[in-house]
Amino acid sequence: MDLKIILEQLSKLVDPSEAFIEITNIAAINDGDDFLKTKSPILLSIVNIEEDKTLKNQSVYIASSNNQTDVSRYKKPTQHLILSLLFSSYNKDLSKYLDGINKLKNVIYFFQQNNSFYYKDDHSELITYATFLTKTDSQKEHYFKTTIEAISLTSEQLNQMWSYLGSKYMPSMLYKMRLCFIQESGTTQDKVVKKAKIDLWENNPTNVAGLIESGQFDL
Repeated sequence: MDLKIILEQLSKLVDPSEAFIEITNIAAINDGDDFLKTKSPILLSIVNIEEDKTLKNQSVYIASSNNQTDVSRYKKPTQHLILSLLFSSYNKDLSKYLDGINKLKNVIYFFQQNNSFYYKDDHSELITYATFLTKTDSQKEHYFKTTIEAISLTSEQLNQMWSYLGSKYMPSMLYKMRLCFIQESGTTQDKVVKKAKIDLWENNPTNVAGLIESGQFDL
Protein backbone atom coordinates (compact mmCIF):
# COMPACT_ATOMS: atom_id res chain seq x y z
CA MET A 1 0.00 0.00 0.00
CA ASP A 2 1.07 3.58 -0.68
CA LEU A 3 0.70 5.43 2.64
CA LYS A 4 0.72 8.81 0.91
CA ILE A 5 -2.27 7.83 -1.25
CA ILE A 6 -4.07 6.32 1.74
CA LEU A 7 -3.85 9.58 3.69
CA GLU A 8 -4.84 11.72 0.70
CA GLN A 9 -7.79 9.52 -0.26
CA LEU A 10 -8.98 9.12 3.33
CA SER A 11 -8.87 12.89 3.81
CA LYS A 12 -10.99 13.39 0.67
CA LEU A 13 -13.54 10.82 1.84
CA VAL A 14 -13.99 12.62 5.16
CA ASP A 15 -13.74 16.10 3.62
CA PRO A 16 -14.85 15.87 -0.06
CA SER A 17 -14.61 19.63 -0.57
CA GLU A 18 -11.08 19.66 0.92
CA ALA A 19 -12.17 22.61 3.04
CA PHE A 20 -10.97 21.81 6.55
CA ILE A 21 -8.62 18.80 6.82
CA GLU A 22 -4.90 19.41 6.44
CA ILE A 23 -2.40 16.54 6.43
CA THR A 24 0.64 17.55 8.43
CA ASN A 25 2.97 16.50 11.22
CA ILE A 26 1.29 17.87 14.32
CA ALA A 27 4.64 17.93 16.13
CA ALA A 28 5.85 20.55 13.61
CA ILE A 29 3.21 23.07 14.72
CA ASN A 30 5.60 24.30 17.41
CA ASP A 31 7.89 25.55 14.65
CA GLY A 32 5.15 27.76 13.18
CA ASP A 33 1.78 27.41 11.47
CA ASP A 34 2.15 29.80 8.53
CA PHE A 35 1.84 26.88 6.13
CA LEU A 36 -1.75 26.15 7.25
CA LYS A 37 -4.42 27.28 4.80
CA THR A 38 -7.29 27.85 7.25
CA LYS A 39 -7.58 29.35 10.74
CA SER A 40 -9.36 26.36 12.27
CA PRO A 41 -8.29 23.22 10.43
CA ILE A 42 -8.52 19.59 11.46
CA LEU A 43 -4.96 18.28 11.40
CA LEU A 44 -4.52 14.69 10.21
CA SER A 45 -1.26 13.15 11.43
CA ILE A 46 0.27 9.70 11.72
CA VAL A 47 1.38 9.47 15.35
CA ASN A 48 2.48 5.84 15.34
CA ILE A 49 3.18 2.97 12.94
CA GLU A 50 3.35 -0.56 14.27
CA GLU A 51 3.40 -4.08 12.86
CA ASP A 52 0.30 -6.22 13.27
CA LYS A 53 1.81 -9.16 15.15
CA THR A 54 -1.32 -11.31 14.67
CA LEU A 55 -0.61 -11.45 10.92
CA LYS A 56 3.17 -11.82 11.15
CA ASN A 57 3.20 -15.48 10.05
CA GLN A 58 0.99 -15.19 6.97
CA SER A 59 1.79 -17.37 3.96
CA VAL A 60 4.27 -15.96 1.45
CA TYR A 61 2.60 -17.89 -1.38
CA ILE A 62 0.03 -16.43 -3.76
CA ALA A 63 -1.92 -18.14 -6.53
CA SER A 64 -0.75 -17.59 -10.08
CA SER A 65 -3.34 -15.76 -12.18
CA ASN A 66 -2.42 -17.46 -15.47
CA ASN A 67 -1.41 -20.99 -14.56
CA GLN A 68 -3.13 -23.27 -12.05
CA THR A 69 -0.03 -25.46 -11.75
CA ASP A 70 2.17 -22.59 -10.54
CA VAL A 71 2.27 -20.39 -7.48
CA SER A 72 4.22 -17.21 -6.82
CA ARG A 73 6.31 -16.85 -3.70
CA TYR A 74 7.38 -13.50 -2.27
CA LYS A 75 11.07 -13.27 -1.47
CA LYS A 76 10.19 -11.55 1.81
CA PRO A 77 7.03 -11.97 3.94
CA THR A 78 4.43 -9.20 3.68
CA GLN A 79 4.37 -6.69 6.54
CA HIS A 80 0.94 -5.73 7.85
CA LEU A 81 0.89 -2.35 9.53
CA ILE A 82 -1.37 -0.54 11.95
CA LEU A 83 -1.46 3.23 11.54
CA SER A 84 -2.44 5.44 14.45
CA LEU A 85 -4.19 8.44 12.90
CA LEU A 86 -4.83 11.54 14.97
CA PHE A 87 -7.47 14.09 13.93
CA SER A 88 -6.90 17.26 15.96
CA SER A 89 -8.86 20.50 16.09
CA TYR A 90 -6.28 23.29 15.81
CA ASN A 91 -7.18 26.97 16.01
CA LYS A 92 -4.92 29.77 14.87
CA ASP A 93 -7.78 32.13 15.72
CA LEU A 94 -8.96 31.49 19.28
CA SER A 95 -12.43 32.73 18.39
CA LYS A 96 -12.75 29.72 16.03
CA TYR A 97 -12.63 27.17 18.86
CA LEU A 98 -16.25 26.06 18.52
CA ASP A 99 -15.93 26.04 14.75
CA GLY A 100 -13.09 23.55 15.12
CA ILE A 101 -15.13 21.42 17.51
CA ASN A 102 -17.94 21.27 14.95
CA LYS A 103 -15.50 20.12 12.25
CA LEU A 104 -14.17 17.43 14.58
CA LYS A 105 -17.76 16.30 15.12
CA ASN A 106 -18.08 15.79 11.36
CA VAL A 107 -14.99 13.56 11.41
CA ILE A 108 -16.40 11.50 14.27
CA TYR A 109 -19.74 11.18 12.50
CA PHE A 110 -18.07 10.02 9.27
CA PHE A 111 -16.15 7.19 10.94
CA GLN A 112 -19.17 6.21 12.97
CA GLN A 113 -20.93 5.60 9.66
CA ASN A 114 -17.90 4.20 7.81
CA ASN A 115 -15.38 1.88 9.46
CA SER A 116 -14.52 -0.41 6.52
CA PHE A 117 -12.61 0.76 3.46
CA TYR A 118 -11.23 -0.89 0.35
CA TYR A 119 -7.90 -0.10 -1.27
CA LYS A 120 -7.32 -0.87 -4.96
CA ASP A 121 -4.25 -2.94 -5.79
CA ASP A 122 -3.08 -0.47 -8.45
CA HIS A 123 -2.76 2.22 -5.74
CA SER A 124 -5.38 4.39 -7.46
CA GLU A 125 -8.12 4.74 -4.84
CA LEU A 126 -9.48 4.10 -1.39
CA ILE A 127 -13.27 3.67 -1.27
CA THR A 128 -15.97 3.17 1.33
CA TYR A 129 -17.86 -0.09 1.82
CA ALA A 130 -20.95 1.39 0.15
CA THR A 131 -18.96 2.20 -2.99
CA PHE A 132 -17.31 -1.23 -2.89
CA LEU A 133 -20.74 -2.88 -3.05
CA THR A 134 -21.41 -1.18 -6.40
CA LYS A 135 -18.43 -2.96 -7.99
CA THR A 136 -18.75 -6.14 -10.05
CA ASP A 137 -17.36 -9.42 -8.69
CA SER A 138 -14.35 -9.22 -11.01
CA GLN A 139 -13.65 -5.64 -9.92
CA LYS A 140 -13.90 -6.54 -6.23
CA GLU A 141 -11.02 -8.99 -6.63
CA HIS A 142 -8.66 -6.02 -7.02
CA TYR A 143 -9.49 -4.44 -3.65
CA PHE A 144 -8.10 -5.10 -0.19
CA LYS A 145 -10.08 -4.44 2.96
CA THR A 146 -8.85 -2.14 5.71
CA THR A 147 -10.70 -1.14 8.86
CA ILE A 148 -10.65 1.85 11.18
CA GLU A 149 -11.58 1.88 14.85
CA ALA A 150 -11.71 4.65 17.42
CA ILE A 151 -9.25 4.43 20.31
CA SER A 152 -10.07 5.82 23.76
CA LEU A 153 -7.12 6.91 25.87
CA THR A 154 -6.98 7.42 29.61
CA SER A 155 -5.91 10.77 31.03
CA GLU A 156 -2.42 9.37 31.68
CA GLN A 157 -2.13 8.02 28.13
CA LEU A 158 -3.32 11.34 26.72
CA ASN A 159 -0.69 13.16 28.75
CA GLN A 160 2.01 10.82 27.46
CA MET A 161 0.89 11.15 23.84
CA TRP A 162 0.79 14.95 23.81
CA SER A 163 4.10 15.06 25.68
CA TYR A 164 5.97 13.03 23.08
CA LEU A 165 4.26 15.04 20.34
CA GLY A 166 5.71 18.12 22.01
CA SER A 167 2.40 19.97 21.97
CA LYS A 168 -0.36 21.15 24.26
CA TYR A 169 -3.62 19.24 24.29
CA MET A 170 -6.06 19.80 21.44
CA PRO A 171 -9.57 18.35 21.10
CA SER A 172 -8.94 15.27 19.02
CA MET A 173 -9.88 11.72 18.05
CA LEU A 174 -7.42 8.86 17.67
CA TYR A 175 -8.10 6.02 15.22
CA LYS A 176 -6.26 2.84 14.35
CA MET A 177 -6.22 1.80 10.71
CA ARG A 178 -5.49 -1.91 10.29
CA LEU A 179 -4.27 -4.12 7.44
CA CYS A 180 -2.13 -1.60 5.66
CA PHE A 181 0.29 -4.02 4.04
CA ILE A 182 3.73 -3.35 2.65
CA GLN A 183 5.06 -5.67 -0.06
CA GLU A 184 7.69 -4.39 -2.47
CA SER A 185 9.86 -7.49 -2.92
CA GLY A 186 9.78 -9.51 -6.13
CA THR A 187 8.35 -12.99 -6.52
CA THR A 188 9.67 -16.32 -7.72
CA GLN A 189 7.68 -19.05 -9.45
CA ASP A 190 7.19 -22.46 -7.84
CA LYS A 191 5.27 -25.51 -8.98
CA VAL A 192 2.19 -26.64 -7.09
CA VAL A 193 2.72 -30.03 -5.37
CA LYS A 194 -0.25 -32.18 -6.34
CA LYS A 195 1.08 -35.67 -5.66
CA ALA A 196 3.48 -37.14 -3.10
CA LYS A 197 5.10 -40.56 -2.90
CA ILE A 198 5.60 -42.10 0.53
CA ASP A 199 7.67 -45.19 1.38
CA LEU A 200 7.41 -46.85 4.81
CA TRP A 201 10.44 -48.88 5.92
CA GLU A 202 10.80 -51.25 8.84
CA ASN A 203 14.46 -50.58 9.57
CA ASN A 204 17.07 -49.85 6.94
CA PRO A 205 15.66 -47.78 4.00
CA THR A 206 18.45 -49.14 1.78
CA ASN A 207 17.26 -52.72 2.32
CA VAL A 208 14.51 -53.53 -0.18
CA ALA A 209 13.32 -56.38 2.04
CA GLY A 210 12.43 -53.87 4.75
CA LEU A 211 9.89 -51.98 2.64
CA ILE A 212 6.53 -52.20 4.37
CA GLU A 213 4.36 -50.05 2.13
CA SER A 214 4.75 -47.67 -0.78
CA GLY A 215 2.12 -45.39 -2.23
CA GLN A 216 1.41 -42.21 -4.13
CA PHE A 217 -1.16 -39.80 -2.76
CA ASP A 218 -3.06 -36.89 -4.31
CA LEU A 219 -2.85 -33.72 -2.26
